[in-house]
Amino acid sequence: MTTTGDRSAELAERVIPLPAEPPHERAWFGMAAAFLGSMAFLLLIPAGWARLDHLWAEDGAVFAAEALRFPALRNLVEPYDGYLHTVPRLVAEVAAVLPIEWTAAVFAVTAAALRALVALIAFAGSKAYIESTPLRFALAALVIVLPAGNSETLDNLSNLHWFLFYGVFWALLWRNAPRVPVALFVLLAALTGPLVLVLAPIALVRLFLPRKEVPLAFLGGLVVQAVTVALSTRTAYSHDEADPVQVLLASLLRVPVVAFAGSEKLDDLYPAMGNFVIIAALLVALVPMAAGLRFGNRAGRTLVLTTAVLSVVVILACLLLNWSGVLQAQQPGVVMAGQRYSIAPCLFLFTAMFAGLDQTPAPTWARAVVGGSRYLVMFFVVVSIFWYLQETSPVLKGVPWDESVAKARAGCAAGAPEARLEHEPADWSFSVPCGDLG
Repeated sequence: MTTTGDRSAELAERVIPLPAEPPHERAWFGMAAAFLGSMAFLLLIPAGWARLDHLWAEDGAVFAAEALRFPALRNLVEPYDGYLHTVPRLVAEVAAVLPIEWTAAVFAVTAAALRALVALIAFAGSKAYIESTPLRFALAALVIVLPAGNSETLDNLSNLHWFLFYGVFWALLWRNAPRVPVALFVLLAALTGPLVLVLAPIALVRLFLPRKEVPLAFLGGLVVQAVTVALSTRTAYSHDEADPVQVLLASLLRVPVVAFAGSEKLDDLYPAMGNFVIIAALLVALVPMAAGLRFGNRAGRTLVLTTAVLSVVVILACLLLNWSGVLQAQQPGVVMAGQRYSIAPCLFLFTAMFAGLDQTPAPTWARAVVGGSRYLVMFFVVVSIFWYLQETSPVLKGVPWDESVAKARAGCAAGAPEARLEHEPADWSFSVPCGDLG
């Protein structure tokens, strides 16, 4: 007699399949090389190089400052902006015991390493869903080269949770993952950003399958984060009333269009071409997704539908919860304000597209339609990356961190009671007792 539990486990097995085999030894060497190459890209492109000597926003004024001023335990349980930021605070505690001149580099290198780790998790975790190795490689590579991700969110821990969110998604679907390190990853990610709440249904489905360490670790961290959010207060960015039409327009620009063109280039494209860019991006995105829903197996269809829904839900939630007039499409810069909101939705959109491409069967007409979309997608991504590398705006050009530390030391030597440390963006700074400069 089949019980309800058996039926639930059978359904879970169909939508979260087990990969054929874990990565073999040669694959681990390849993944290690990809990890190092990803870090090199993130740190050595012009904008990435600038991050090695420029501290960004909350990395300095909140996490580094409080690591220098207060006990570690107090910092780790202290919410900021209404939720826990465990990963940035842990890194800040490490940076606090090192020479202060190293702080910017410690944050940048750690952020690059964790983002590269997310790319590897996406590559390994997608094996059960996407048979094509080139498509899996492209999907993982987008975590690193996504045009929307190499400006405001580049090499800093303040905005890393947008990438960790995507990593948790694949970690929950990666059934034969190394248990302890992946469980630790999802726990820390859940304790770093509240958006992972929308992944709770996936974790609950995983509980019907063997190897429950990863979903249990995630749900444990999620409960702690949820309690913190419920008990904390958050200062609203503005009190502007959200206009549904403006939210819809901003969502379409920030996800399908930014996914292909990048945030910086959209500042030129949208004023010149108007809503045509939205229509073109939607068509390119919807064709492979529709093919996946039409021809895919149950796991493939579930992945296409789930990631498409996540893309929509996340961008709408981000805009509605943080809406202000500067997010309107008519504003100068179009989507540069709150650029970080595009990260996870764009990655989920590409996941839905690539899963659809992989699920397309062999008939000639299907290969022609979806194969053409595949080349068009790759063309847009390559061109957008090229455009990004031509942009100078993401390169930080403010006060270098070593110069800021030198000025602070000079002030302390002149008798100032506290050291004022300036950093990026403009007008951000924090003060610490002179004795904490080391």
